[in-house]
Amino acid sequence: MKNLTARLQEAVENSPSGIITLDVLESLKLCDDSTLKTILSRLVKSERALRLKRGVYASNPVKDQFVAAQSAFNGYIGFSAALYIHRLIAEMPFVVTVVTTSQSGSKRFGTYEFRAVALKEKAIGFESIGNLVVSTRAKTLFDCIYLERYSIEEKKLIEAYIENPLSAKELKEFDSYVQKFASQKTRRKFLEVKKMVAKG
Repeated sequence: MKNLTARLQEAVENSPSGIITLDVLESLKLCDDSTLKTILSRLVKSERALRLKRGVYASNPVKDQFVAAQSAFNGYIGFSAALYIHRLIAEMPFVVTVVTTSQSGSKRFGTYEFRAVALKEKAIGFESIGNLVVSTRAKTLFDCIYLERYSIEEKKLIEAYIENPLSAKELKEFDSYVQKFASQKTRRKFLEVKKMVAKG
């Protein structure tokens, strides 16, 4: 019979997307709670597992960086990571940004950096894609213009949306974010980009 440490490591690795919560591990009843926490702590220390946040563990290396980032921070996948998920860009980002209402910060796991960006009341406009929650194409464009430092180069952003144009419904959605969140000072910028991508 495999020892307890190996069985727990296997439970983490075989969980969906290689991510498991403490309560699921407890429900397996492999050992008492105190022993479980001790073994998990050893697995993390020896880098055989990762602690994404309190009570959430992942296999090492990470199996799905997008699911892992979303598990590390509660929110939706945004900015360049959302552009990649929507197939607007081909280059996989090594920094996965999660948009939250109030939490900001970053965590590094191997080659990936997971970053939380608090957009407060602007943390809206998302949809489910598989097992991920991702900003919509229209909201991704808005967010990328609003906080350029988390986006890709503006020229590439515009080209991506010219090649994959927003529908009339998506343009209307984009307009609603501009109207609701853009100040008079920044509104011109949003409208200039919209004009360029709509023309394409």
